[in-house]
Amino acid sequence: MSAYSSSSRSSTDESHIGLLDEKRHLDDHERGSGFATWFTSRTQNELLTSRPCLPLRQLGRLLKQSLYILLPSFLHPHRYTASEKSEPLPPTAFLDSCRGLAALVVMFTHILYGTFNITYAWGANPDLSAEFYGQQVNKEFLRLPIVRLLYSGPPMVQIFFVISGYALSYKPLRLMRSGLSEKLMTTMTSSIFRRGLRLFLPCFASTFLVICLAQLNLYKITEPFAKGMRNLNEDHCYTQPNLWLQFVDWLEQMLIFVNVFDWSLYAGSVELDRHLWTIPVEFRCSMALFLTQMAVARMSTKMRISTFTLLIIWGVSWGRWDLCPFLAGAVIAELDIIWSSTSAKLPITTVSTAPRRASLAANVIHCGTLLCSLFLLSYPDAAGHATPGYITLTKLIPPGFTEMHRFWPTIGAILIIWSLSRIDFLRHVLCWSPLQYLGKISFPLYVMHGPIIHTLGYLILPKTPEVETPEIMRQFEFEFLKSSVFIVFTVIWAADVFLRVVDTPCVTLTKKLERMLFVT
Repeated sequence: MSAYSSSSRSSTDESHIGLLDEKRHLDDHERGSGFATWFTSRTQNELLTSRPCLPLRQLGRLLKQSLYILLPSFLHPHRYTASEKSEPLPPTAFLDSCRGLAALVVMFTHILYGTFNITYAWGANPDLSAEFYGQQVNKEFLRLPIVRLLYSGPPMVQIFFVISGYALSYKPLRLMRSGLSEKLMTTMTSSIFRRGLRLFLPCFASTFLVICLAQLNLYKITEPFAKGMRNLNEDHCYTQPNLWLQFVDWLEQMLIFVNVFDWSLYAGSVELDRHLWTIPVEFRCSMALFLTQMAVARMSTKMRISTFTLLIIWGVSWGRWDLCPFLAGAVIAELDIIWSSTSAKLPITTVSTAPRRASLAANVIHCGTLLCSLFLLSYPDAAGHATPGYITLTKLIPPGFTEMHRFWPTIGAILIIWSLSRIDFLRHVLCWSPLQYLGKISFPLYVMHGPIIHTLGYLILPKTPEVETPEIMRQFEFEFLKSSVFIVFTVIWAADVFLRVVDTPCVTLTKKLERMLFVT
């Protein structure tokens, strides 16, 4: 019995232990399966949400930044900080608007060049086969003096140069007049160092964009339109067989572009973008201006102005229409500093930002000078000797002045900047924010309009019809106007992006290099 009972107990214990083990096994299994389920679900959630979320967020942030860059700056939310809003405009702010308007007119010119003959002014009779006033030759309203400045590009180049001379001389002249020789030396060395980088670096980027567009065959596609222009065929970038040859050609042309030792009038002009021919000219004339500023820094005011005037006359005798506006801009800057100081009854070494009051006679003279400058700027690009109103002026051009169509516009550019610096009402108008924005993007606008016109522009501009009936021409002009408006807005948008992506970083890089290389 005891054996029975012991055996039964043991079997009972074993069965009980077995039940306990089975229960423990089930509990462990349930706990294990719960942990596994929790771990699996968490891992899956991380794989589905957490891990993909990081690249998705980065991708979204990158996309947002790209859209922000491509969005024009005037559409950016919160684009102005409190300090920027309260910051007063500098005394030379009106020049920025003038530069922006001039760049806009240059763009209009290059849109119109190949389709319409815009070189002749009102009433021009180039062949002299009939009386001027008896034959209806070039007598459209848009060819009238002053009106034609809306699309006449060559006079705008002279305005560019006068503005550059004024802007590059304003601060040095103030330091000269204040006798701050050490600050003057710092300013001049900084200007000389940064000028070339400021002008050439953005152009390297824009011309590199040109070869990229060429390798995308955009220049090849628009080549028939470029060659089929009726009035003026502009140089069109040649598409090389492959990217390497295109890149080598770009390097060779950039070496020509930055050849500062060639002082011929159009040295540095390259086929990649002929519109950039003014950039090497700007650099050469800037260096000549800086050298002249250092030469006259210790002279008296009268002697300094007299020296600049003699150099201008000397330049005219050699036909250097490119250098004369720069030197004239320096003279206008000093006269403006003197007038600002004396009109506000301040010491001659200071500059007033307060409104200046001129007499009625002075205002009449300034407004008359402005009208005269507009008339001189309207001197035609061709056939000035056969254009009513400019025949006598053509005879007065010095014989040694080879670029005859630039003589009177150069004088007109000098007079218009001088008169604008005197007429306070117009100075305030030119400080209007849309015009200031146009001035802000003026350099990118000038740099970018060529590639866009030669690619997108030549793709959408209508071809000049072979048969020019009134109905056909009205339809053609309407189509041309629609395409031109789209091109203009595209160029402004591209200039805005170029300003933030290329131009401003180039300025920042130039300043960093100056801090690195210069000893303080």
